[in-house]
Amino acid sequence: MQMLLSAWPALTWALPALVLLSAIVFLAKGSRSAFGYLLALLACFVIAALLMEFFTFMAARMARAGSAQADPVLGSGTRQLLATIANPRSLMAPPLSLPWLAAASVAVSYLWLLVAWVVHLRGGKRGGTKKAAKAPRKKAARG
Repeated sequence: MQMLLSAWPALTWALPALVLLSAIVFLAKGSRSAFGYLLALLACFVIAALLMEFFTFMAARMARAGSAQADPVLGSGTRQLLATIANPRSLMAPPLSLPWLAAASVAVSYLWLLVAWVVHLRGGKRGGTKKAAKAPRKKAARG
């Protein structure tokens, strides 16, 4: 577990690089379905970042005037999300807490990336997807 905790920031920051590299490979090879899987992964991150921004600004609206939380900067929620994901202590957080979910999202993202690669690799090897050519029908004789 100590080895995982020490390698956690590197694993976290390597994920975007792997996703970008995979997207370039999928686009170069023309694998649209695998690229779609990566876009879904990106959409999940964007939704999470928007939710963190929303929560940051809602906390600012409820904070007392003059406090540090009352004046948030745009992007502070996203930075907080990235810091929480990259923090190795997030692995040790209680289950179903926000830091634990952020840490679990890294593992799920690697699994999602693996699924995208499986879709990409199996995409060109499927046999029997083309329809067999039908023999032309004979016209009925009239008369």
